[in-house]
Amino acid sequence: MEIIYWSDYACPFCFIGRKHLEAAIEKINKEKDETFTVTMKAFELDPSAPTVVEGTATERLASKYGLTMEDAADRINGVNMMGQALGIDFRYDLAKPSNTFDAHRITKLAQAKGNDVAEVLTELLYEAYFVKHEVLADHAVLMSKAKEAGLVEDEVKAVLDSDMYANEVREEEALAARYGINSVPFFVVNDKVALPGALPIEEFEKVLREMLEKEVE
Repeated sequence: MEIIYWSDYACPFCFIGRKHLEAAIEKINKEKDETFTVTMKAFELDPSAPTVVEGTATERLASKYGLTMEDAADRINGVNMMGQALGIDFRYDLAKPSNTFDAHRITKLAQAKGNDVAEVLTELLYEAYFVKHEVLADHAVLMSKAKEAGLVEDEVKAVLDSDMYANEVREEEALAARYGINSVPFFVVNDKVALPGALPIEEFEKVLREMLEKEVE
């Protein structure tokens, strides 16, 4: 079964939705070992975001949606609780907002090396942003995560020092626009079923089981 999803590393619901999907797949595979291929597609919540951190996550959320700082903090705390319920030391309030374009570019490099490498890198980048509060526009951070995922340093440097994979990222974002996707996460299962948002684990599981049953018929 093939699952693609549009996502941004600066999106808390994308990290949570990804974790919900993983949990649903794990529950299914405890009963019967099924093959799931999960591939991330690039989406930037703010393509114009600076590469240097400006303001806190709370300040940026308040500015974006016209909220008071108190209301923005309440919203972020609610998201933190969702992440922490999954066993993650999730602190959206401590995240350092910055541009994610280069993070998406090295993700394309990882995907070119294989889905396993890409999945490891994707997890490391989400953790970098929401757990370790690192700046994803910082090339030193990206290099560190890429090496930890098993990528070759010289190849990563070649990407970061050029515009390699920029077209691939833009093409995936353009495809999202053609599909009318304007918020993430957005999941598509077997090119047939669209699942917008960070659905609960049970809903992901229900849809995946139904799709697996149809494959058998």
